[in-house]
Amino acid sequence: MKNKHLEIAKPSFKIALVIATIFSLAQLLTGHKSAEGVARNQPAKLAAMEGHFDSSGVADMYILGWVNKKKQTTSGIKIPGGLSFLLHQDFKTPVTGLNTFRPEDRPSQINAVFQFYHIMVAIGMALIGLTLYASWQWKRGNLFNRKWLMVVFVWAVLLPQIANQAGWFAAEMGRQPWVVYNLLRTSDALSKAVKAEQVLVSLIMFMLVYLILFILFLYLLNKKIKLGPVMHKADNGNEIEMSSKRENPLMTK
Repeated sequence: MKNKHLEIAKPSFKIALVIATIFSLAQLLTGHKSAEGVARNQPAKLAAMEGHFDSSGVADMYILGWVNKKKQTTSGIKIPGGLSFLLHQDFKTPVTGLNTFRPEDRPSQINAVFQFYHIMVAIGMALIGLTLYASWQWKRGNLFNRKWLMVVFVWAVLLPQIANQAGWFAAEMGRQPWVVYNLLRTSDALSKAVKAEQVLVSLIMFMLVYLILFILFLYLLNKKIKLGPVMHKADNGNEIEMSSKRENPLMTK
């Protein structure tokens, strides 16, 4: 973006783009396998992820939407029968719905599970689109002429982290009220020795530690970027590696 260190920046970016494109597309396969596993092992969670209530009906796949738990309805933009096709390769095959389960055996926060799941999926699809578009621009010779695209890639580094957290929320909220599915309820798994206040304090401490580490990471990363890369020469005069401008005394010695 600032036209600095282009000798290493451009080749590095291209390598990263190839890897990102391959693995973002691979998420389609791994995501499909995960959906099949959830449908087989935790059907109530899958039904909550798509807001599917009808226990004997085909299941739609929502692009975005909203779940009304009281009315047991889901509204939004959808692909009719999409979830049925994803699981059974047929648009008319019924999928187990939330009404199959007793209210106390379903996730309590159905809309939250639905939203977190769709945030994760939306980010995954956005990253596929971004990497494919960038690869197309590379083929046309315009990759580094699109400054706005470089800006997007700078901020896109946050998206996998957001998707990861959203996925964990969907997974953990979706399996409620079970700690061990259909065997041990969360309410029965609470420790009688550890008080809620102790759990809260430990969580706060972990959050503070990770916050400090994150700030330190950003500081050191920014410092490293500002120093920039430089070639080192071996005894025979050949350039052999890239590193920061500030040499390590031990390596120099």
